[in-house]
Amino acid sequence: MKPILRRVGRLEDCQAISSGKPKPGVRLIVSLPWKGPANLATSTCLRYLRAGCITEVVELDGDEAAIREEELEKFIASFPVQASARAESKRNQH
Repeated sequence: MKPILRRVGRLEDCQAISSGKPKPGVRLIVSLPWKGPANLATSTCLRYLRAGCITEVVELDGDEAAIREEELEKFIASFPVQASARAESKRNQH
């Protein structure tokens, strides 16, 4: 019984059933420090959901050290979470 409860706990954690929000899985931040302080107006972010976890790829146009953590979180949250490209291609094939 314990292995089953542990597995259910892991599934709930990954899908964040208890909180109602997907759990961030991976966040990759790419910055260009030689360009000076990061400019959020020209930076981009891609967020997608796969297997109940969010993957985020943030491309900062400049050095991330110049941005406060709260500003970065707000910037990332402003981008919508999309379905994964793999799931979209499977949907389009059918």
